[in-house]
Amino acid sequence: MVESSDGIFSKDGSDGIDCVMEEQSAIATPGSSAAELNADGTVKQPEEMTVQERSAFATRCKEIGNRGFKAGDWAYSALAYEEGLRYLQYEPGKEGVPDSKFDHGGADRLENDMRLVLSFFLNLAAVMLKVGEDRRAEKFCSQAIAFDADNIKAHFRRAQALLAQGDYEGALRDVARVLELDPTNREVAAVQRSAEAGLRNAVQQEKAMFAKMLG
Repeated sequence: MVESSDGIFSKDGSDGIDCVMEEQSAIATPGSSAAELNADGTVKQPEEMTVQERSAFATRCKEIGNRGFKAGDWAYSALAYEEGLRYLQYEPGKEGVPDSKFDHGGADRLENDMRLVLSFFLNLAAVMLKVGEDRRAEKFCSQAIAFDADNIKAHFRRAQALLAQGDYEGALRDVARVLELDPTNREVAAVQRSAEAGLRNAVQQEKAMFAKMLG
């Protein structure tokens, strides 16, 4: 499951959107399908939609999130991405036990939805890096890697998140994975240099500390 972003993007003491209902109202634009809306114009909950409707709604959430990201509205983009994930991750069942008869819409639909979930994790990681939520960025990258172990963006962004947390060895592991997957990748070079410098500095500080202790 995905954690809520509430409260971490404050510009003026609020998160930019008062509640999920307001977010859903914003998502229910004139482009909304009638099948996605209730009689009062609000967006249906996941359990009220078909598999196809949930997939279509999640795709629109991604488009809205992308527009928010390009505009620098991190709060709104994160909420849109998370809402899309919530709809895609819905699965009927009782007390956490999935319904074995649940129809995911076939192999093609499932594959498409998995690609969409992967893009949500990657985009959320990008948002978290923008707002300095480096631990959450790392978590979203790890979730993306669980879907696609060879995803270059996921390893690159996790390297950035680990570097920001001072985990230089972890960052260098992801840098190495990026270069293994794409030896000509130039973007990762800056992360590599910073992580190597940070690691050297950490080692020097450790040596100086022990030298002082041994006096």
